[in-house]
Parts: sequence; C-alpha cells; structure tokens
Amino acid sequence: MKAFRFSLNFYILSVLSCLLVLTWILLSLISFKTAENDLIAQKGEQARLLLSAAVELLPRPLAAPEPGSAAARYLQLLASEKGFAGFSVIDRSGRTVFGTAHSAATDPELDIVLRGGKGGFHVSSDGRFVNRYLAVNDGTGIVGAGRLTLSLAPEQERLRESRHLFLAYFILDFLLLLVLGSFLLTRSVVIPVRKLVAATRRIAAGDLEETVHVPGSTEIAELSDSFNAMVLALRQKRVEVDEKVASLNRANSDLVAARSETIRSEKMASVGLIAAGMAHEIGTPLAAIMGYTELLADDLAGDAEKSDYLRRITAESSRIDRIVRGLLDYARPRQSVAEAVELLPLMEKTVELLDAQGVLKRLDVLIEAEPELPTVQADPYQLEQLLINLIMNARDAMPDGGDLQLKGRREGDEVLLEVIDSGAGISAEKLPLVFDPFFTTKEPGKGTGLGLAIAARIADSCGGRITVESQVGKGSRFVVRLPASSRIGSPQVQFCR
Repeated sequence: MKAFRFSLNFYILSVLSCLLVLTWILLSLISFKTAENDLIAQKGEQARLLLSAAVELLPRPLAAPEPGSAAARYLQLLASEKGFAGFSVIDRSGRTVFGTAHSAATDPELDIVLRGGKGGFHVSSDGRFVNRYLAVNDGTGIVGAGRLTLSLAPEQERLRESRHLFLAYFILDFLLLLVLGSFLLTRSVVIPVRKLVAATRRIAAGDLEETVHVPGSTEIAELSDSFNAMVLALRQKRVEVDEKVASLNRANSDLVAARSETIRSEKMASVGLIAAGMAHEIGTPLAAIMGYTELLADDLAGDAEKSDYLRRITAESSRIDRIVRGLLDYARPRQSVAEAVELLPLMEKTVELLDAQGVLKRLDVLIEAEPELPTVQADPYQLEQLLINLIMNARDAMPDGGDLQLKGRREGDEVLLEVIDSGAGISAEKLPLVFDPFFTTKEPGKGTGLGLAIAARIADSCGGRITVESQVGKGSRFVVRLPASSRIGSPQVQFCR
C-alpha cells in the first residue's frame, strides 16, 4: 500500500503559515500591551486634569459645594461624562466632605495621599477602573485629598475593536499569502517538478521519445538538463538492447519452433507406429473373433441369453476396432461423420456399459442434465470413446471408491459435458501436461498415457475443446465444451446409480 504524502506546496505553505502565525502572535502581544499601557497612561493624565480642576473649584475651608455654584456645575458636568465613575474628597481629619454615590467610601490610598501630600495613580485589580489621587492645598498646607475614578470601558472597547481589525488584517494577509504563495510556488517549483515526475513515469513505462524543458530557477534548469541527458543516454541504450533482444528472440523462436516440431513429429511417429502395430497384431485375431461370433450367432439364434452374450462380444470387438482406428486417427486425423447427439442418453448408455463390465464398482455415480438441453453435432462413437476415457481416468483416480458426477448443461452457444471426481487430484505443475500423448501419473505398467490425449483430439475433431481443473486431495473436473445445435434433445431426466 502506497504511503500518503503531502504535496510540496503544502509543506512550503505550512512552514510560511507557521512563521506568519508566530510573528503575528508576538507582534500582537507587543502591540496590544503597548497600546493598553498608552491608553491607561492617557486615561490617568485625563483624570489628573479633571481632578485638579474639581479640587480648585471646591470652597475653602473644604465643604460640599453650594447648589448653583461653579464647583457644583462643574461636578454635575463631570458626572455626565461617559467614563465618569466616581468622585470623593476628604478633609484633614479623614472625613468625607463630598462624594458621589459610587465613591462615598474612603480607601487607604486617600489616607496615604493626605499624609504624604503626593498624588498617585492606580488601576483597579479587575482592570475596569483607574483611580487618580491628588492632595488639596489651601496655600498654608494640605487640608484634604481627592480621588477621581474613571471607567476604562471605552478604552477596552477600543482595544477590542483594534484586536478585531488586526485579526481581520491578519486573516486577509494569511489568505493572500496562501493564494499568492501557492500560485508562485506552483508556477516556479511545483509545475516544473510535476513535469519531471510525469516524464519519469513515461520513461518507466518505456517512452523515451520526449525530452523535458521547464522554466524556473537555475537549479530547476540544471535538473531539467541532467534529466534530458539521462533520457538520451537511456534511448541509445534501449536501441542497443532492443537489437540484441530481437536477435535473441528470433533465435529462440526458431529453436522453440524446431523443438516443438521435433517433439510433435516424434509423438506422431510413435503413435503412428503403435497404431500400425496394433492394427496389424490385433486386427487379424480380432477379425477371427468377429467371424466366429457371426458363425455362433447363426447356431445360437434360438438361445436368447447366449445370443445376447454374442451380441455384447460383437459390440465390444467393434469398440476395440474403433479404438485402434482412433489411435490411427490421432496420428493421422480423418474427417468424422457428425450427427445430432443427445448427451443424457449417451451418458446413460456409457455408464450402463461400464457398469456391466464392473468398472464402476465402489463408485457413487450421479448423472444429471438441464431440461431442454440442445443436442451437439458430433460423431457418437468418438464422443462415447471420449466419455469412456474420462470415466476410466476418474475411476483410476479413486481406487478406494468415491463420487463420480456426469453433468450436461448449456453455457451460451456451447453445451458442456462435465466429468467430476473426488479422487486424489493433479498437482499444478503436472496439470498442463495431462493431454500430452504418453503422459501419465499412474504407476509404470498401469497406463499408456493415451486416454486423455485421444479425448482431447476427439473433442477437437468435434469442433470443441476440453479443459481441466484440479486440486490435490480434492479431485478433478474435466469439462468438454461442444458447439450447441439448434435442435433440442428429448425431455431430460436424472439417472443415479
């Protein structure tokens, strides 16, 4: 499985984005802290001026201003200001001379200012208010102290607006960096690299006809030139390799053709010699057997049981004659006589024939065919011989008994004849050789290696083909595929033994 990797654009833009975010965080901390300190200092200076004016307007000795006096009007105007939070004045004894509703209580700072005579500036612990302290002097000495409290809410609101604006600028800058940076990186780095990667893939696929020319920096241009030089060198090497491979392929093809022709000629010659010898050695006694059988048939015409035996002897002698002729046909194929053949009767007849000879002992045989199975155009004797060879092969694979299935079914324009056994199976390395003449997996003396070879040749002569599937220890499945004719066979039934 190929590991997931991010693109070059992603890596570079990620690094730049991290640097931008870190820079923004550091800059924002410095900027906002400086701005906050400046605003608080300005607020303190404003409070000092307002407090000085209020203290100067208060009557001497210290007392609450009379209604309608300049001090009263000033304090009223001061209370109407947005940032005003409280005003308080104490006399020399620490008694509150004047104070608004929110500033009537004294605090320790007022006592410190009263004793020391030096004003001060203080921000509340929650950061919401600024308190300005000032000593009251009547020319002869300190007669009291005043405190003005202003709210920092307007300044904090301005700071929040500044933060929002700064964040908006940062987001805009970040987006511009991503868009513009991605565009520039794609144009100057990513596109040239992608062209080189695409060219590398074409080379891996065998295409060495094109070179790559990409714009970009000096390093990209040098990489492109080196790549093109490599392509030219590979192109020259491939020409040399192709010429040598072509020469080797021609020589190998000639050798394979010569070897195949030699093997085929030897096989055909061997089969031809065997067939000719068998025809000569078996033909004469076989003809005598068949002749004597005919003579006996006339003498035993009245004995039904013995006549049936003679009929079977004649049929089996004829089959031996056909087998010998089949060997001759394998070495020297001849045109067979084709007719419409129904598979189910053929399978039943073949099983009945072999069962009567005791071939199918200890085997559970199942015969089945699909309804309305089409007939096939074939030589019925050759097709019977093919089926006998396959059944005998299956029987030999199950010496201790087993299950044998004969099935007929349709698949497209073909009729399939299947012979399935539960025998020992065939190993994968031997499977391609099972239809070769004289190849056998049986012990010496127990098989000629011609049964499946003749079956394959018969299937080929009928216009079909035969295939095999097998697993060691699970059995084999031989499938004969024959062209279906337009005629439908008789109603199909199932026969089980």
